[in-house]
Amino acid sequence: MYKYYKAISDIIKNYRIYSFQVLFYEIIFFIFYNKKFNKFEYLHSDFLSDSIPSPLLFLNKIHDFVEKKNIKQICDLGSGFGKILYYFGKVKKIKIDGVELENKIYNFSLSLQDKNINIFNENILEFNLKKKKYETLILNDPLRNKDDLLKLILKIKNQYENIYLIFINLDLNKQKMIIENLKVIDQFKASPNKNIFFCKLK
Repeated sequence: MYKYYKAISDIIKNYRIYSFQVLFYEIIFFIFYNKKFNKFEYLHSDFLSDSIPSPLLFLNKIHDFVEKKNIKQICDLGSGFGKILYYFGKVKKIKIDGVELENKIYNFSLSLQDKNINIFNENILEFNLKKKKYETLILNDPLRNKDDLLKLILKIKNQYENIYLIFINLDLNKQKMIIENLKVIDQFKASPNKNIFFCKLK
Protein backbone atom coordinates (compact mmCIF):
# COMPACT_ATOMS: atom_id res chain seq x y z
CA MET A 1 0.00 0.00 0.00
CA TYR A 2 2.91 2.32 0.75
CA LYS A 3 4.06 2.38 -2.87
CA TYR A 4 0.59 3.54 -4.01
CA TYR A 5 0.65 6.46 -1.57
CA LYS A 6 4.14 7.22 -2.80
CA ALA A 7 2.93 7.13 -6.41
CA ILE A 8 0.16 9.65 -5.67
CA SER A 9 2.61 11.85 -3.80
CA ASP A 10 5.03 11.66 -6.73
CA ILE A 11 2.28 12.66 -9.18
CA ILE A 12 1.43 15.75 -7.15
CA LYS A 13 5.09 16.67 -6.75
CA ASN A 14 6.23 15.95 -10.31
CA TYR A 15 3.29 16.93 -12.52
CA ARG A 16 2.72 20.26 -10.74
CA ILE A 17 -0.18 22.22 -12.27
CA TYR A 18 -1.17 19.11 -14.26
CA SER A 19 -1.25 16.83 -11.20
CA PHE A 20 -5.01 17.02 -10.66
CA GLN A 21 -5.64 16.50 -14.36
CA VAL A 22 -3.34 13.47 -14.28
CA LEU A 23 -5.09 12.09 -11.20
CA PHE A 24 -8.51 12.68 -12.78
CA TYR A 25 -7.55 10.67 -15.87
CA GLU A 26 -6.05 7.92 -13.70
CA ILE A 27 -9.37 7.64 -11.87
CA ILE A 28 -11.06 7.28 -15.26
CA PHE A 29 -8.58 4.54 -16.17
CA PHE A 30 -9.24 2.80 -12.85
CA ILE A 31 -13.02 2.86 -13.37
CA PHE A 32 -13.40 2.17 -17.10
CA TYR A 33 -10.27 0.24 -18.14
CA ASN A 34 -8.36 -2.80 -16.93
CA LYS A 35 -6.46 -1.39 -13.97
CA LYS A 36 -4.25 -4.48 -13.56
CA PHE A 37 -2.01 -3.17 -16.36
CA ASN A 38 -1.46 0.09 -14.49
CA LYS A 39 1.12 -1.57 -12.22
CA PHE A 40 4.55 -0.24 -11.39
CA GLU A 41 7.74 -1.63 -9.92
CA TYR A 42 10.87 -0.04 -8.46
CA LEU A 43 13.62 -2.19 -9.97
CA HIS A 44 16.78 -0.87 -8.28
CA SER A 45 18.68 -1.67 -11.47
CA ASP A 46 21.80 0.00 -12.83
CA PHE A 47 20.59 -0.67 -16.39
CA LEU A 48 16.80 -0.45 -16.43
CA SER A 49 14.73 2.47 -15.22
CA ASP A 50 11.92 1.75 -12.75
CA SER A 51 8.79 0.38 -14.41
CA ILE A 52 6.48 3.39 -14.00
CA PRO A 53 3.43 3.51 -16.31
CA SER A 54 2.69 6.57 -18.39
CA PRO A 55 -0.36 8.54 -17.22
CA LEU A 56 -3.53 8.24 -19.29
CA LEU A 57 -3.37 11.98 -19.96
CA PHE A 58 -0.08 11.42 -21.82
CA LEU A 59 -1.41 8.36 -23.67
CA ASN A 60 -4.34 10.42 -24.96
CA LYS A 61 -1.92 13.04 -26.29
CA ILE A 62 0.21 10.35 -27.93
CA HIS A 63 -2.88 8.79 -29.50
CA ASP A 64 -3.81 12.17 -31.00
CA PHE A 65 -0.37 12.22 -32.67
CA VAL A 66 -0.67 8.60 -33.84
CA GLU A 67 -4.11 9.30 -35.32
CA LYS A 68 -2.97 12.52 -37.01
CA LYS A 69 0.00 10.73 -38.63
CA ASN A 70 -2.13 7.69 -39.55
CA ILE A 71 0.31 5.33 -37.82
CA LYS A 72 -0.54 1.63 -38.09
CA GLN A 73 2.40 -0.18 -36.46
CA ILE A 74 3.99 0.79 -33.13
CA CYS A 75 6.70 -0.73 -30.93
CA ASP A 76 6.94 0.06 -27.22
CA LEU A 77 10.58 -0.36 -26.22
CA GLY A 78 10.57 -1.22 -22.52
CA SER A 79 6.89 -2.09 -22.33
CA GLY A 80 6.72 -2.85 -18.60
CA PHE A 81 3.50 -4.33 -17.27
CA GLY A 82 1.76 -3.28 -20.48
CA LYS A 83 -0.29 -0.13 -19.94
CA ILE A 84 0.77 1.34 -23.31
CA LEU A 85 0.24 -2.04 -25.01
CA TYR A 86 -3.21 -2.35 -23.43
CA TYR A 87 -4.22 1.20 -24.36
CA PHE A 88 -3.17 1.06 -28.01
CA GLY A 89 -3.73 -2.65 -28.74
CA LYS A 90 -6.90 -3.36 -26.75
CA VAL A 91 -8.62 0.01 -26.45
CA LYS A 92 -7.59 1.73 -29.70
CA LYS A 93 -7.16 -1.47 -31.78
CA ILE A 94 -3.78 -0.43 -33.20
CA LYS A 95 -1.07 -3.00 -33.87
CA ILE A 96 1.70 -2.69 -31.28
CA ASP A 97 4.64 -4.78 -30.17
CA GLY A 98 6.28 -4.62 -26.76
CA VAL A 99 9.84 -5.41 -25.72
CA GLU A 100 10.47 -6.08 -22.02
CA LEU A 101 13.65 -7.52 -20.49
CA GLU A 102 12.68 -8.06 -16.83
CA ASN A 103 11.28 -11.60 -16.65
CA LYS A 104 8.63 -11.16 -13.96
CA ILE A 105 7.20 -8.08 -15.62
CA TYR A 106 7.33 -9.69 -19.07
CA ASN A 107 5.50 -12.81 -17.84
CA PHE A 108 2.78 -10.65 -16.30
CA SER A 109 2.24 -8.76 -19.55
CA LEU A 110 1.94 -11.92 -21.68
CA SER A 111 -1.80 -12.12 -21.04
CA LEU A 112 -2.16 -9.10 -23.35
CA GLN A 113 -0.97 -10.94 -26.45
CA ASP A 114 -3.57 -11.12 -29.22
CA LYS A 115 -3.89 -10.27 -32.93
CA ASN A 116 -2.86 -6.66 -32.23
CA ILE A 117 -0.22 -7.21 -29.54
CA ASN A 118 3.05 -9.16 -29.57
CA ILE A 119 5.51 -9.05 -26.67
CA PHE A 120 9.19 -10.03 -26.74
CA ASN A 121 11.40 -10.85 -23.74
CA GLU A 122 14.56 -9.16 -24.98
CA ASN A 123 17.07 -6.42 -24.25
CA ILE A 124 15.98 -3.40 -26.29
CA LEU A 125 19.62 -2.66 -27.17
CA GLU A 126 19.77 -6.07 -28.89
CA PHE A 127 16.21 -6.30 -30.21
CA ASN A 128 15.80 -6.64 -33.99
CA LEU A 129 14.14 -3.33 -34.86
CA LYS A 130 13.45 -4.64 -38.36
CA LYS A 131 11.32 -7.49 -37.03
CA LYS A 132 8.45 -5.49 -38.54
CA LYS A 133 8.28 -2.21 -40.41
CA TYR A 134 7.59 -0.05 -37.38
CA GLU A 135 6.30 3.46 -38.03
CA THR A 136 6.68 4.69 -34.44
CA LEU A 137 8.76 3.71 -31.42
CA ILE A 138 7.56 4.66 -27.93
CA LEU A 139 10.08 4.87 -25.10
CA ASN A 140 8.82 5.57 -21.59
CA ASP A 141 12.35 6.26 -20.29
CA PRO A 142 13.32 2.55 -20.28
CA LEU A 143 17.08 2.94 -19.77
CA ARG A 144 18.61 4.42 -16.64
CA ASN A 145 21.78 5.77 -18.26
CA LYS A 146 21.92 8.46 -20.92
CA ASP A 147 24.75 6.64 -22.73
CA ASP A 148 22.62 3.52 -23.17
CA LEU A 149 19.78 5.61 -24.55
CA LEU A 150 22.20 7.20 -27.00
CA LYS A 151 23.34 3.72 -28.12
CA LEU A 152 19.71 2.85 -28.81
CA ILE A 153 19.08 6.05 -30.77
CA LEU A 154 22.20 5.49 -32.90
CA LYS A 155 21.05 1.93 -33.57
CA ILE A 156 17.63 3.22 -34.69
CA LYS A 157 19.27 5.81 -36.95
CA ASN A 158 21.41 3.07 -38.48
CA GLN A 159 18.41 0.89 -39.30
CA TYR A 160 15.70 3.37 -40.27
CA GLU A 161 15.58 6.33 -42.63
CA ASN A 162 12.15 7.51 -41.58
CA ILE A 163 10.47 6.74 -38.26
CA TYR A 164 8.83 8.65 -35.41
CA LEU A 165 10.16 8.32 -31.87
CA ILE A 166 8.07 9.30 -28.86
CA PHE A 167 9.88 9.75 -25.55
CA ILE A 168 8.07 9.97 -22.22
CA ASN A 169 9.41 11.51 -18.98
CA LEU A 170 13.04 12.19 -19.83
CA ASP A 171 15.32 13.99 -17.40
CA LEU A 172 17.15 17.15 -18.50
CA ASN A 173 20.34 15.35 -19.59
CA LYS A 174 18.42 12.89 -21.76
CA GLN A 175 16.35 15.73 -23.22
CA LYS A 176 19.51 17.55 -24.27
CA MET A 177 20.85 14.38 -25.85
CA ILE A 178 17.77 13.70 -27.99
CA ILE A 179 17.64 17.34 -29.08
CA GLU A 180 21.24 16.98 -30.29
CA ASN A 181 20.60 13.70 -32.14
CA LEU A 182 16.99 13.91 -33.35
CA LYS A 183 14.56 16.45 -34.76
CA VAL A 184 11.94 17.39 -32.17
CA ILE A 185 8.69 18.11 -34.00
CA ASP A 186 6.44 18.62 -30.97
CA GLN A 187 6.58 18.40 -27.19
CA PHE A 188 4.47 18.63 -24.05
CA LYS A 189 5.98 19.50 -20.67
CA ALA A 190 4.11 19.17 -17.40
CA SER A 191 7.35 19.80 -15.47
CA PRO A 192 11.09 19.55 -16.23
CA ASN A 193 11.12 15.73 -15.90
CA LYS A 194 7.52 14.90 -16.87
CA ASN A 195 7.14 15.35 -20.57
CA ILE A 196 6.53 13.96 -24.04
CA PHE A 197 8.89 14.55 -26.95
CA PHE A 198 7.69 13.72 -30.46
CA CYS A 199 10.73 13.26 -32.69
CA LYS A 200 11.86 12.02 -36.06
CA LEU A 201 15.25 11.27 -37.55
CA LYS A 202 17.36 14.17 -38.78
